[in-house]
Amino acid sequence: MNSMKSSRSTTAAFTELMMEVIKCDVAIIGGGPAGCTCALYTARSNLSTVILDKNPAAGALAITSTIANYPGVESTMSGTQLLDNMRQQAIDYGADYRQAQVFMVEFDEEKEIKTIYTPDLTIEARSLVLATGALGRKPTFKGEAEYLGKGVSYCATCDGAFYQESPVAVVGVTKEAIEEAEFLTKFASTVHWITRSPIDPANAEAMELLAHENVKHWVDTRLTVIEGDVSGVTGIHLMQKGHEETEHLELEGVFIYDAGSKPITDYITSKIIFEDDGGVKVDNEMSTNVPGVYGIGDIRNTPFKQVVVAASDGCIAAMSVDRYLKGSKSIKVDWKHN
Repeated sequence: MNSMKSSRSTTAAFTELMMEVIKCDVAIIGGGPAGCTCALYTARSNLSTVILDKNPAAGALAITSTIANYPGVESTMSGTQLLDNMRQQAIDYGADYRQAQVFMVEFDEEKEIKTIYTPDLTIEARSLVLATGALGRKPTFKGEAEYLGKGVSYCATCDGAFYQESPVAVVGVTKEAIEEAEFLTKFASTVHWITRSPIDPANAEAMELLAHENVKHWVDTRLTVIEGDVSGVTGIHLMQKGHEETEHLELEGVFIYDAGSKPITDYITSKIIFEDDGGVKVDNEMSTNVPGVYGIGDIRNTPFKQVVVAASDGCIAAMSVDRYLKGSKSIKVDWKHN
């Protein structure tokens, strides 16, 4: 027994000696638009900054085929290219980008140090920014994964304008599904709203949606197959309750809100306070209840899941971090009005 304990202690000590330890002013967990924007600002402020990114090819922006509503960006730019540009810009200003999976964070409030653990390195930071986003639902419909970004979308606000005078489908009965379907009525020739259950007549938003002439409601119906070709989605198959055969619809876009997204927070300790919906609770400066720890982007579970909003969060947090580390009460601005 003592021999086993000794062996474990020796292994732990050896692992600690072999593991790289990085000390920095700012550690940012997450390499999406929120994290990269934050890193850009903190690095420009001469704060040593480390970005820890699980996978640069993951995340909502990385799987977006075309970005058409980000200011100053060509409408033909892909989400991957925009994210690559954001990341490189932060690196060019001095941010240290590491691809690593964070499995735990610890806060030493007495020493004001935040320790971040990954399998290969440990980060000891004076401030920490949580920007790991939200975990979207896994594709469950046949054809969903294959045509994601090619007609299958989870954001009508992002992609709705691409379907001018084209038929689309909205799957889901959540508040988000209703709001997104309402948005699509401004562009699509027909919005096929597919719900597994009847709609409560007391739901005013749903009744308002159904009042549109270009909305067709498929009640007690489930989506079974999304089909397409090299150009993208071409149609779907539906199964109505009580029917033996599927119904085929020709359309070009499928917007799925079958289940909501969940903020990625499994690595965060219990010291951080969360909102009832699972998002990290922050104030107007993106500060959490732990001094020197901030939450930005979709980890807040904001209903406004847009790249420009995530970037704004990153900017706000960066200026808050700068003020926190320098013990200043004022925020540094990029310009002044004379």
